Amino acid sequence: MPTINAGRVGRIRGTPGTNYNNAKTSNGSIATDSPTSNDASAIMAFFSSGRGGGTFLFHRTYIYFDTSGITTIPSSATLKITGHSQNSSGCIVADGGNAFGGDGNTALATTDFNAVDIGGSPTAYSGQTSWSTGLNSISLNATALSALKNQNNTNFCVLNNNNDFGSTTTTSTVQSGIAFGTTIQLEYVLPATSNITSINTIARADVSKFNTIVLASIDSINTIDN
Repeated sequence: MPTINAGRVGRIRGTPGTNYNNAKTSNGSIATDSPTSNDASAIMAFFSSGRGGGTFLFHRTYIYFDTSGITTIPSSATLKITGHSQNSSGCIVADGGNAFGGDGNTALATTDFNAVDIGGSPTAYSGQTSWSTGLNSISLNATALSALKNQNNTNFCVLNNNNDFGSTTTTSTVQSGIAFGTTIQLEYVLPATSNITSINTIARADVSKFNTIVLASIDSINTIDN
């Protein structure tokens, strides 16, 4: 099946603060573009109790792919990321908006921290997934599949699900690591195609069987590939 290697990757440390919502929606404080080392807190929801109600801090990872070669909506797609060290944060993949300048040609910046649009209308590209310190294979949803076909440039944001993407206030610290020295990949499956447009003047889409055999089980009809 076709596979695309990530064209650019980066991690952004948010700006710590005593207000939960502001910590999620403000610009970041440190952006690391194209990291190559292991990062135990690539995805993080942090909380430390103290004066003023405590401190909140979030880390998000952004990933860019050139998807201009995908011209048909895939039947499925999987984002493959190798984890590292920590795996306490349940994660979600979301639309990364215009991170990396939108086209992968610009280094990740602190102003990209909320390209995922938390506090506005963030778009989920997966369900919640538990994290592994080994290979994480994350199935993308129908919204993501359409985006892969319709967008030449696709950005993903991988972030904590409950406390960052969701609205559950952080009361402890959870984090998941990424081995940035490994290649992050997008693997996808294209729907089956057929050279047969009709059977006995009936449109192929309206035919389920041919000579009592399910059409999907037939490789060819009269030497024409099905």
